Amino acid sequence: MNDQQLMRYSRHILLNEIGIDGQERLLASHVLIIGMGGLGSPAALYLASSGVGRITLCDNDTVDFSNLQRQIIHRTATVGQPKVVSAQTTMHEINPEVVCVPLQLRADEAKLMELIAQADVVLDCSDNFATRYAVNRACLVQRKPLVSGAAILMSGQISVFDFRRADAPCYNCLFSEDSDAEDLRCATTGYLHRWLASSARCRQPRRSSCSLDWKAG
Repeated sequence: MNDQQLMRYSRHILLNEIGIDGQERLLASHVLIIGMGGLGSPAALYLASSGVGRITLCDNDTVDFSNLQRQIIHRTATVGQPKVVSAQTTMHEINPEVVCVPLQLRADEAKLMELIAQADVVLDCSDNFATRYAVNRACLVQRKPLVSGAAILMSGQISVFDFRRADAPCYNCLFSEDSDAEDLRCATTGYLHRWLASSARCRQPRRSSCSLDWKAG
């Protein structure tokens, strides 16, 4: 690492669990993010600022005004742009050293296999079960760690499936593909950002029956 990198990542390096060796591993790593919405946005920002060397973004959508309430990587000025391009711009403003690969596409199973084979870790930040099951299958075949998140209404969850372990469970073990679970989306049901929900809950009078709980699974 050069002097500028040592300064940029100094708060990581001070941690015994990371140090210089750990930061160099981050700089050499490659993360694939599926979905650049309400989950992919903060994930991409933090990964870029933390110095993950290569980040591939995969999303076929464009930025809409209704996205700006929760998809914090996008800006008013980027409404109408592909989400991956909008995200790339913001990530480079934060950390120009990060290599960001924007892919404006909806990856089919063959493309997912190709992309996941190249990544060290996969973040599934999609908003539908079909994509989650497809990403899960590809990660399982490639034996790549999968971080799967979901958020809707006032609830959310995150799960980590480390397929490097032979006995690791998968997303299908948690939510069976044969189940009748409803595929809810923010566009039709709404979503309150986790931090706003927490603040609102803290400000509720004790006598109120209103509860804005963030459910972690």
